[in-house]
Amino acid sequence: MLHKESQKDWMKCHIMHSLTGRVRFRVTGLAFLHDSMKELADELAGLPGVVKAQVTPCTESVLLCFDPKQADTDTLTEQVDLIFARYAMPAMRALHASNKEDVAEQPMTTAKLAKRLAVNAGALVLGNTLFTAPLLAGAAANFTSLEALASLGLTMPMIRSAWDGLKKDHRPNADFLTVTSIVASLMLGNAHSALMILALSDLAELMTSYTIERTRSSIKKMLSADDGDVWKIANDGQLVKTPIGQVSIGDTIAVHTGEKIAVDGVVVFGSAVVDQSAITGEFVPAEKHEEDEVFAGTVVKNGNIHVQASKVGDQTVVSRIVGMVEASELKKAPIQRYADKFSNYLVPLNFLLCLSVWLVTKNPQKALKMLVIDYSCGIKLSTATAFSAAINTAVKRGVLIKGGTFIEQMSNANTVLLDKTGTITEGKPRVLSMVTLTDDMDEKEILSYAMAAEETSTHPLASAILGYGRSIGAEIPAHGEVVTEVSRGSRTDVNGKIVRVGNMKYMQENGVKTRKNIPDAQGAIPNYVGIDNRIVAVLFAMDSPRENVRRAINALRYDGVGDIELLTGDMEAQARAVADQVGVDGFRAQLLPEQKAEAVLKLQTRGNGVVMVGDGINDAPALAYADVGISLGSKSTDIAMETSDIIINRDDPMMIPELRHLARATMRIVQQNFAMVIGINTVGLILGAASGISVMMSALLHNASTILVVANSLRLMFFPPMERS
Repeated sequence: MLHKESQKDWMKCHIMHSLTGRVRFRVTGLAFLHDSMKELADELAGLPGVVKAQVTPCTESVLLCFDPKQADTDTLTEQVDLIFARYAMPAMRALHASNKEDVAEQPMTTAKLAKRLAVNAGALVLGNTLFTAPLLAGAAANFTSLEALASLGLTMPMIRSAWDGLKKDHRPNADFLTVTSIVASLMLGNAHSALMILALSDLAELMTSYTIERTRSSIKKMLSADDGDVWKIANDGQLVKTPIGQVSIGDTIAVHTGEKIAVDGVVVFGSAVVDQSAITGEFVPAEKHEEDEVFAGTVVKNGNIHVQASKVGDQTVVSRIVGMVEASELKKAPIQRYADKFSNYLVPLNFLLCLSVWLVTKNPQKALKMLVIDYSCGIKLSTATAFSAAINTAVKRGVLIKGGTFIEQMSNANTVLLDKTGTITEGKPRVLSMVTLTDDMDEKEILSYAMAAEETSTHPLASAILGYGRSIGAEIPAHGEVVTEVSRGSRTDVNGKIVRVGNMKYMQENGVKTRKNIPDAQGAIPNYVGIDNRIVAVLFAMDSPRENVRRAINALRYDGVGDIELLTGDMEAQARAVADQVGVDGFRAQLLPEQKAEAVLKLQTRGNGVVMVGDGINDAPALAYADVGISLGSKSTDIAMETSDIIINRDDPMMIPELRHLARATMRIVQQNFAMVIGINTVGLILGAASGISVMMSALLHNASTILVVANSLRLMFFPPMERS
C-alpha cells in the first residue's frame, strides 16, 4: 500500500518550490481526492491572503498564489495541513478501493503432479528398457523417442503459460526459460536430462501444492462447525425445529431465553432483554419490543420473541467466510509480487549468458546449462510454501489468516489498537468494592437486601452483585415480585421495605437520597442500594480485563510494537481505568464505529502499520480499514469475522504476540530462501560456464536448491508456540 511503502505523512504538504507570493506544495494523498478537487480548491482559495488556488490530483500538487503582505509560506503550510487532515478518511477509503492486489496463479493439485511424476518415471524406465528406438530417423530422432515425447507432453502446460506471458507482458517468463531449456536438451539429444529437469521441478511444486492443500483442509475443518437449528414458526402456528440453512427471508423464528438470535430481522411478537455487546461494545443489555430491530449473534437474556428474518443464509453463516478465505489465499503478499518481478527480470539474463557462453566457448552443452539454471522457480515456490505453511500452523492453533499479505503486514506493523469490551475485557463485570452509607446495617445485611432485588434479573451487573453477595455468605431473604426498569435498575419489597438497586438516576427519580459523601468511582460502575427513601450503600463494579492481557501487551512491546492504544465506545472513566490496568500507551473513549475507523486511517496517513483487534459489529469499520484487522474471541460476530483479516477463535490475548512471532519468523525464512536461491544458482551458473559438469548435474544443482528452500519453508509447519512461563 502507498502509505506503507512511502513511510511518510502522505496527507501533509511538502514545499516543492516557492517564490515571493507563490508556493507549490506536494501532497501524496491528493492523488486519491479527484472527487473532492473543487471543494478543496474552494477551501484553499478562502485562506487569508490567498488570491488563487490550483489543485492538480494527477501531479499531487497544490499551487497557491498569495499576497505577501497578508500571508507567508510557513503560515500557509500549517493551514493547508489542517485542511488536508480533514480529507484523510475519504482519501484512505479511495486508496483501499483502488488497491486491488495481484492474484496468484492457481497451482496444480497434488494428484495431478503425482500423475505427472508417474508418467515421467514410466517414460524414464520404459525408454531405457523396452522402447529405446525412436519412432523416426534422422533429425527427428531426438524428438520421437519415448523420453522425448513424454518430455514434450509434460511441457505443454508450461508452453501455454510461456505464450500467455509473452502476450500479456511482452517478455519471456520463467516458464519460457524452462521450455527453451527442454527443447534445447532434446535438440542436443539429452532427452534423459529433459525428463530429469521436469521431474525435479514437479517434485518441488508437489511439496508446495501439498502444503497449500493441507492448509485449505485445515481452514475448512476449522470453519465447518454446525450452524445449529432454530425454532421456525410454521403456517399453522406450530414450532418446527429447522436448520439455520433452511430459513428464508420472511420466515418467522421463535427465540427463547438463553438462545442466540440466528438472523437479522424485526421483532413481530413479544419482548425480551437482549445482550448486544457484540454490536454496541456495551455489556448493558437492551430491551426489545415489537418493531424493534435485532441482529444475528446477539443473545436473548430474558424473555421470548418472534423475529421475522430479513437477512439469512449466506449473509450470516460461516460458509461465506470459507469462500472468502479461499479466494483471498490466492492474493499475493507484497514480497511475493516483488519475488515474481525480480525473478522475471532475471530471465533475460539467462538468455544473455547462454549467448555469451556459446560465443566464447562454441560449446552448445555449456550454453544449455545457462538455460537450465534459473532463479525463478526457487524464489516463487519457496515464498508461496512459506506463507501457506505459516497459515496452516496458525489454523492448527485456532487462528485463521486470510492470505500471505497479512503475514507480511503483521510482521511490519508498529501500532496496535485494541477494542475494550469483549476483546481485552471479559464483558462480565465484577464487584470490586462496597461502601456502606449507614451505621445501623452491616455489609452482609445490606447485600442480602440487594440480592433480593436482583435475584431474577439477567443484567450483568445483577449477576455481579449476586456473585459478590454469595462470596461473603449473604443469603437472599423472602421478598415480593422483582420489577425491572430498563436502563435504571430493579426493585422489590422485603418485610414491607422497598428495596431498589440501580443507578443514581433511578434513585433520584424515586426520591431516594443520602446526606453522606459518596466516594469517586475511579472508573468503576457505581450501583446504589436504596431502602425506602435513603441510599444505604454503593457497590462498585468493573468489567475485568482478560487473563494475560497485560502479558500480551508487554510481549508485543518487546517484539517491536511502538504504540499500543485502547479504543472503546465506553465512558472515559471506565476506559481510563482499564487502560491503567493493562498498561497501554493511551486510550480514546466514547467512540462511534465511524470514529474508530477514522482513528485507524489517521494513524495510517502518518506512515504507521496499524493492527486493529476487535470482536463486534461496532469494530467492523476499523477492522476493515486497518492494515491487519484481527477478530479476537470465540464469540466474535460474523461481520467482525468477515471484515477482519485474521480470526483468532480463542479467548486468549497471548495469541496476538504469538501471531506476530510467527509472522516475523515467516519473513525471516523468506529472506533466507532468497539468499539460498541466489547463492546456489549463481554458483551453478559459474560452474556451468567454467567447468565441465554435465547438463544433468546443472539441472540437479538448480532443482536441489529449489527443493532445499521449499523444505526450509516447510519448517514453519512445525513452528513451536511461544513459551508462556
